[in-house]
Amino acid sequence: MSEIRSPSPRPTVAQLLIAPAVVFVKVASQGGLLLVLALVAAMAWRNSGASASYMALWAVPIGIDFGGYGLQLPLLMWINDAAMALFFLVVGAEIKRELVVGELRGARRAMVPALAALGGMLVPAGVYLLLAGEHREGFGTPMATDIAFSLAAIRVLGNRVPGFVVKVLMGLAIIDDLGAIIVIAVFYGGDLHVDSLALGGCLTALLIAMNIAGVWRTTPYLVIGVPLWIALHHGGIHPTIAGVIVGLCIPARGVVVVDTIIDQARSLLGYASDEAIRNDGTEVSTVLSSLERRLEQHKAPLERVVEGFNPWIQWIILPLFALANGGVHLEGMGLGTLLAPVSIGIIAGLFVGKQLGIFGVILGCVKSGLMPLPPGVRLAHFWGMSILAGIGFTMSLFVAGLAFEDGSLLHNEAKAGILAGSTLAVVVGMVVLRFIKPPLQPAVTVVET
Repeated sequence: MSEIRSPSPRPTVAQLLIAPAVVFVKVASQGGLLLVLALVAAMAWRNSGASASYMALWAVPIGIDFGGYGLQLPLLMWINDAAMALFFLVVGAEIKRELVVGELRGARRAMVPALAALGGMLVPAGVYLLLAGEHREGFGTPMATDIAFSLAAIRVLGNRVPGFVVKVLMGLAIIDDLGAIIVIAVFYGGDLHVDSLALGGCLTALLIAMNIAGVWRTTPYLVIGVPLWIALHHGGIHPTIAGVIVGLCIPARGVVVVDTIIDQARSLLGYASDEAIRNDGTEVSTVLSSLERRLEQHKAPLERVVEGFNPWIQWIILPLFALANGGVHLEGMGLGTLLAPVSIGIIAGLFVGKQLGIFGVILGCVKSGLMPLPPGVRLAHFWGMSILAGIGFTMSLFVAGLAFEDGSLLHNEAKAGILAGSTLAVVVGMVVLRFIKPPLQPAVTVVET
């Protein structure tokens, strides 16, 4: 008998050299293409001869009026404050779904991703504060992970990354988003106005009461979210938090259990077996309509919200946000810009801080026995995953817009740092995961006859 083992391929020099370009193309093809194109278009437009039109477009004032109660904001703020509230609505819904019925339900399941997320927020913030000098207000910029980009990047690699590693990344990115939301609410609001905040508190209490009462239709939650957004806007808390509150209040489970649907289906079969009733058709139609309604009630309202809004988020809102916020003015900028305190603080926070914070926590959890490594999973997989968690893009651009005055030199330095740090994270992270030596395949026994 002889043993045949699968050889471990060694990467060639050519593969290593072209890997960054291959990585970029693959990530773009996995759903981020429109977002990448929007960022490129914003950069090109901002640095073209039509740069003035780029700035003028987002400054166009747009007003709404509710019976004499008006609100007028520039287009940029309608995108960043109102349209992005829908993005945060989906974020809040996904956080609740994972905590209630998903991979993070139960304290034990959520512990490791929660600790990793905490490390992945605190260490990057600390790295930024250490390097950014007096511009401490941008500390929240490198704290958040872009869940869509990071998951798209890791899924490009397919079976090379174990499913357990992907689940940990998803869990920590979701909890990371929750942490970013708290940071935005606490540190990036304006002057507080008690009367408006009191109204916001009452509306939040109403949403919670609706959840407890079992209101399963999503429309009432969304309708109440509009005055809640206005109340928070006038109250001094960033209004996108209204989206999170609504998302967290929408029920995560349907109101009809499976047994009820099965009983209804059996009744339908009984009617269908009776030839007289089947020929009449009236009773069968009634039961079909009832069954259809039961199926609708069984589906969690949270699922309907996520499924309904996700196409709008991915294909319109996020690309529009990238187009409006991704225009870095390159005139007079060079290597010195990327080495400016704000830029270097963000780059180091995203690329170095995320690695240290997340991988350090996971290494501690593995060594302490809190998280045993499943078969086929290596610590190197988590190292590569922690690098990918440094992709900031959407959330980092959002926080940078709150921390620094739009169009200022500091804002441009922050955006340059975000793009550089995130690109570094996606390229290096995927190259690391791509070339991790796969686990030794089980020996194949060949019987010689």
